Amino acid sequence: MISKMSASGLTCLSLVVGLSGLLLSGCGGGGGSTNTTPPGRTVAPGTTPFVNTNIASRAACQPNPHVSGHAKWTVLVYINAANNLQPASLLNVGQMASVGSDGTNLNIVIQWKQASVCPYFSSVNDCGTPTFIGTHRYYLLPHDAADVQAIENGNTSSLEDSAERLPDPSTNVNGTSDMGDWQTLANFIQWGEAAYPADHLAVVVWDHGSGALPVLNRSTGKVQITRAVSQDCNTGNQITTQQLAQALSSSPQKIDLLAIDCSLQCTAEVAYQIRNSARVMVASEESPPGNGYPYDQWLQSIKSDGTNPCVVGQNLLNETVAEYPTATDITQSMVDLSQMGNVAQAVNSFGSSLLGHVTDQQNLIYTARQNAQYFEFPEYKDLYDFADDIRTSPGVPTDLATAAQNVETSLLGPNGAIMAFVHGSSSQSGSSGLSIYLPGPQEPSSVDNSVGYDPVYSGLALAQDAPQWPAFLQAEKE
Repeated sequence: MISKMSASGLTCLSLVVGLSGLLLSGCGGGGGSTNTTPPGRTVAPGTTPFVNTNIASRAACQPNPHVSGHAKWTVLVYINAANNLQPASLLNVGQMASVGSDGTNLNIVIQWKQASVCPYFSSVNDCGTPTFIGTHRYYLLPHDAADVQAIENGNTSSLEDSAERLPDPSTNVNGTSDMGDWQTLANFIQWGEAAYPADHLAVVVWDHGSGALPVLNRSTGKVQITRAVSQDCNTGNQITTQQLAQALSSSPQKIDLLAIDCSLQCTAEVAYQIRNSARVMVASEESPPGNGYPYDQWLQSIKSDGTNPCVVGQNLLNETVAEYPTATDITQSMVDLSQMGNVAQAVNSFGSSLLGHVTDQQNLIYTARQNAQYFEFPEYKDLYDFADDIRTSPGVPTDLATAAQNVETSLLGPNGAIMAFVHGSSSQSGSSGLSIYLPGPQEPSSVDNSVGYDPVYSGLALAQDAPQWPAFLQAEKE
């Protein structure tokens, strides 16, 4: 099974030697913590997610007032299938078409790219079997079961009806757009919001992802960049973490829900970077299956009961874990982005305390880092799990325990950033909603030849506004 992971085996860039087998073996978890579930984390495998106690009263969860003539929700889905996820895009578009728009409760609008060649992938022809070449837009209407099956099997002719096929994007050149260009995403959001106004706006970014890790483009020898999502294997470009924030903030209407259907994107770095661009984010700490979200179930729930961003987000968590009952790689979180400033402050203080004890508590820090829940890229550790391992370690200094507790409170406290989370396997029992970049000083990167801290990380907003965290990472002893 193909996963939504990119750089260790699925990247548009040249593959790291020895990791290409992941393409065939599936996404699989990066391994679990050896710890038992710490206080505050009560979710069990396959059950209803942890839900914070006060989300109903939060500003992020309040419904917007209805505007006459507007639908309740417009969902804009940015599908970059110019890579080996093309077959999954057919499945997901079929699921979307099984629900379809009604113009009153729900508009489903997609921008969908397919390509015939992927010169920036492991194989030039590893782009699936495209049903069209280029970048198209569609306003999806309800389709019957026969149409849905045809779409999922690679026959998209039913979507070419004049009521559904929309004019191609203005960003198209020779029939296609570079979906790895943040301005293409910005154009889609601006256009979609204006063309299909609604009380609430959801944006889905669909493709491979690799958190905020720096990646070396071996095929071109370009310098390292901080890569996030939407790797266009036809052009070799991708949207960086900083650019993702730029694209989202270009929306005149604040985005109510951002769902990132890509691997490894539920990181403190990504959430903090986009904190001013959306109200609620749903994403995964882990590398989920390539088949992605169950769009038929999720969109039907919006159509039936799209009350507010948090109801819509929580439904996505519930339906995703239900869709993959035996999967070992399901983690989904719903984040209140307005609380990420508190997380950054707590992380900065935690980093300062860790830095002050980097020598006298060297073994304690090493053990906590090694035991913390990690994911497909081991450089990313669950932030709560790491803080909890520090706080509960025997002999931990008082200041360090307090700083760790403050991180936990910023995440799962009454006003914590993490409003809900779920995981689908006991191997992910240490997953609590947000990961953070935490490489050991001798730990090799999952995506290039670097070891330990990569200075490109310092360009992220979280690193700049919580500078004691990267200072600690660079001072770690082992």
